Amino acid sequence: MKPFSLLTVLKHRKILEDQAVLQLIQAQEAEQFARQQLRVNEESLTQLVKTLAGEQIHGIEVTKQAQFEQRILLLEKQRLTLQTILRAKKEEVSRAQKHLISRSQDRKMLETLQTKQNEAWQLHRHRKETATLDEIAVIFHARK
Repeated sequence: MKPFSLLTVLKHRKILEDQAVLQLIQAQEAEQFARQQLRVNEESLTQLVKTLAGEQIHGIEVTKQAQFEQRILLLEKQRLTLQTILRAKKEEVSRAQKHLISRSQDRKMLETLQTKQNEAWQLHRHRKETATLDEIAVIFHARK
């Protein structure tokens, strides 16, 4: 009896692997976006600190200095939030990579199983064919 065909299962596993690839790409893009936001925030914070230092050298009003300090505190809070988001995105990328590896291994394992199954079927067919030919040869030889 011919073994069960794994083509449908392999196609399904390939689809799952492709979905895992897309998830990884999306996670990497989200991580890159978070990294870019953090970089912009840090640049703004650095520029604001430099501007405040320059204003303090030339003399600054108390209210204006308070506004600068509030803005600096706000940017620092945003930086901490963005760092937390970036860490979460990195973990998401790591999970997506592990998921993709798992899907890829599953597909590879099934391809190997299909190859071995096909080889076993070919060997079985060859043995049956050889046995049939031997039987025909014996019958033909017995007629002589």
